[in-house]
Amino acid sequence: MIESMDLLGLVLSNPRVALSIVIQVLLGFALGYVSVKVVRYILAFLGLIVLGSVLSVWSVGGSVDAFLAQVSETALQLKPIILNLLTTLGILTVGPVTVGFVLGLIVGFLRK
Repeated sequence: MIESMDLLGLVLSNPRVALSIVIQVLLGFALGYVSVKVVRYILAFLGLIVLGSVLSVWSVGGSVDAFLAQVSETALQLKPIILNLLTTLGILTVGPVTVGFVLGLIVGFLRK
């Protein structure tokens, strides 16, 4: 595993890595800033999907409890796959974009 000092030395000694990290942070920042601006539309979209699913289950005659149990079971089956994917990506791939995303969210909320 790369230690933090070795990682910092690599970033400072290789301009390509430093430039790549700066670009990733800026892309994450833009994503976070734009996400704040469209969050109400995303929430409305998700609400409509959930409402449509519940109405679909109700019209077929099934219970909402059975539907939620099935969704929960499917999510538990996907959990190991999602965890393996997150482990494979690693902190160097996701880290700079995540930092930029969080910064973009903060600026987006403050500039509202």
